[in-house]
Amino acid sequence: MVPVVLVTFAGRQKRMDILTQYIRKAMDVGIIDEWHVWDFTRSPEDHDWVTREFGPVRYMGSTAPYQLKGTVAPHSSFRTSAAITNDLHIAVVPDDDSDDYFELVIGGWNNKHSVLRRLPRSELKSFDRTNAPAIWSRSTPGILSPGRPNQVVLNIDAAGVPGLRVNDVTIGKWSELNWGSGASVMVRGGWGADLELCDVRDRVQRFVGNPNEQLPYWQAYDYYARRLQEYSNTIFLKCDDDIVYMDIEKLDEFIEFRRAHPNYFVVSANVVNNGVCAYWQQVAGSLSDHLGHFERPPGGFGGSLWQSAARATELHDFFLQTDDKRLPLPSEVIEWTERQSINFISWLGRDLVHMALPKGDDEHALTVDLPALLERPTAIYSDFTVSHLSFGPQEQGLDLDRLIDAYGELMRTRLSL
Repeated sequence: MVPVVLVTFAGRQKRMDILTQYIRKAMDVGIIDEWHVWDFTRSPEDHDWVTREFGPVRYMGSTAPYQLKGTVAPHSSFRTSAAITNDLHIAVVPDDDSDDYFELVIGGWNNKHSVLRRLPRSELKSFDRTNAPAIWSRSTPGILSPGRPNQVVLNIDAAGVPGLRVNDVTIGKWSELNWGSGASVMVRGGWGADLELCDVRDRVQRFVGNPNEQLPYWQAYDYYARRLQEYSNTIFLKCDDDIVYMDIEKLDEFIEFRRAHPNYFVVSANVVNNGVCAYWQQVAGSLSDHLGHFERPPGGFGGSLWQSAARATELHDFFLQTDDKRLPLPSEVIEWTERQSINFISWLGRDLVHMALPKGDDEHALTVDLPALLERPTAIYSDFTVSHLSFGPQEQGLDLDRLIDAYGELMRTRLSL
């Protein structure tokens, strides 16, 4: 079996609600095996929504904030399997309504030392520990292994006394503390160390990127490229969070085309509101002349559609009014050697060997730089249609609420919800 993994860079709730229904349907019928939702949100509200809606967390960048992992109580230990080289942070938030929490740092100071701190809960989202003395400290040289997931067990005995074991070594037992009421347990990395929770095997998983980073998407490609052996037999789909229509009935055919044509580096769906696709849709006669001229974007980037809310609105309305929700291209496949927007694309896991992308423009790297280096074109597959809500320059003049409502109604009709 060749697994299919969908990657989405999240996420704006109002736009992503529609996509969520399509993907969950595709997973229910067995077309998609896993959905990896990368949290690159920019607002606290969207971050909270992604945290609630998609979980559990599988991976966290080194500066990502604490994420809830589980609970601990007397006779009910907290266990996790954590791939991390240093500075595993565990926050224990007691259920006793106190104003404090406890922070365990395992393998801090270049994997040489571990400490326990008591901190006000207001500092759960802060990384500043300048004035936070430890209430317990111990030398723990090499406690975290870089060669395998680290087995972490936090337990509370019948008297409420907590204890910690890492890789079968007892790190500490604190008789002066009483966590008998139980506690929530949160985790994060830190000080240059990313954290992967290897015991997370759910079909929908969250990946939390480092916040407030410009052009953060390289983190996702780097993650998969570093795990080439694990994912080399996988087919990857990647879609924007504002895909508001998807032809579920044709998705499996798109995946099979991708599987059968390894000569293409990436394959794109036939996208509504995509400059290159719109050009070919009009060449094929699928877009009428009364919508205006959709030129071939210079070098595959930008163009009049990309920068115009009015043109995007007309195109969306035209598509919403079509009976079969298809805008065929001149042929089943359009080979392409210029840049194109990567609103919905697919690549093969074996090609991760080339995809440890540096920080920068991932779209240019995937559709221009790498295809040129490898002498492999990209392609657009005509018979799988998706609709992409908006590009940044279109935002100001677009009636987003009206379009989202219309696409929501279309989604409910198509999925019989």
